[in-house]
Amino acid sequence: MGLGKTVKNIPASLWSAVSEELTDIILNSPNASRMPSSLAKTILYYWQRDHLVTEVGLQHLLEASMILEPEKTLSSMEELGLSEIAVKLKEKL
Repeated sequence: MGLGKTVKNIPASLWSAVSEELTDIILNSPNASRMPSSLAKTILYYWQRDHLVTEVGLQHLLEASMILEPEKTLSSMEELGLSEIAVKLKEKL
């Protein structure tokens, strides 16, 4: 999905909040069957090593949340004050 450049625009001070929000979106989604198993395994790998609050961890979380719940993801980005990120994500839909 090419979200690396998008994630680079998220301030490091918000990584924890974004990680938590995206994790909640993913875990509460009724669309879990849409997520590729390889992506789920990758997220689990980063979670086990406490690396979801890193640039690459956020990239995978963002990819999963955009697959499962794109509208909730966009809304959450705006609520976190990341309107520019929401705009870039909307362009990728």
